[in-house]
Amino acid sequence: MEIAYRIYPEPNGTVYTEADIRSVDDVVMLFDYCQILEANISKEGWRYLVDEFGVDGLYEADKRSGWFDCDSIDEFAEAITIEMDNAE
Repeated sequence: MEIAYRIYPEPNGTVYTEADIRSVDDVVMLFDYCQILEANISKEGWRYLVDEFGVDGLYEADKRSGWFDCDSIDEFAEAITIEMDNAE
């Protein structure tokens, strides 16, 4: 399953699957790419991330990445719900 797509390296970019996103460090890397608009997480990708790492684990990854810059886990949960709703 495609978790996310990154536009680099050109010309074909990078597709991330479950095999690529196995640890919180991998999530931090992915969030960093998303933050600078190099990557997008698919709707199925968000489901995988939540199932695999939980909202708590993703919030910890986000605190390291700073993508969403949320002050609480509730604010973060709301932000990722919006991302999931808008993902393709």
